[in-house]
Amino acid sequence: MNNLEIYVNHAQPVVKTIKKHHNEFYTLWYFNLSPEDLFVKDASVEFMTQDRGGLRFLPKHFSGNIPMVYAQWDEVSGASMVLELSPENRKLLSPEVANTILGEQYKLWEDGVVYLLMDACRDSGFTVTEQIDPTNGGVGNALDFLSRRLGINYLNIHEARTDLEWKLQQ
Repeated sequence: MNNLEIYVNHAQPVVKTIKKHHNEFYTLWYFNLSPEDLFVKDASVEFMTQDRGGLRFLPKHFSGNIPMVYAQWDEVSGASMVLELSPENRKLLSPEVANTILGEQYKLWEDGVVYLLMDACRDSGFTVTEQIDPTNGGVGNALDFLSRRLGINYLNIHEARTDLEWKLQQ
């Protein structure tokens, strides 16, 4: 189990409670995407689709090896995601997807894991808000991004209010 999946499992009781009692659109899902699942539409990145092999939007519809967390709190544009890209997975991305999500920074991280923090666009898809690697925060900053977006800041790793940091793979 990787750190993104550990985070989702840890936060799931809170997410389910908020969804049940406060916000029906509130959700947090862990996905394993394939490089082919990511595509560019209107200068943003998509993975949920109706036109590529049927309706695909739940974690069970995907079976790749690219870890991703999808967080949603609003029906239309209140969503974010974190994508974890290893060097091997970056090499498998289509040039169009790689250029859209990594841009010129692609060559800087030939050897390490990169976390892409992404926010939903108004029309569709996601755009990169920030690129994180181990030298500028790593997985801790990526998970704190999700907690802030969902409004569950007490799960921020850098504030050490929960035991989440101890559960993560060091």
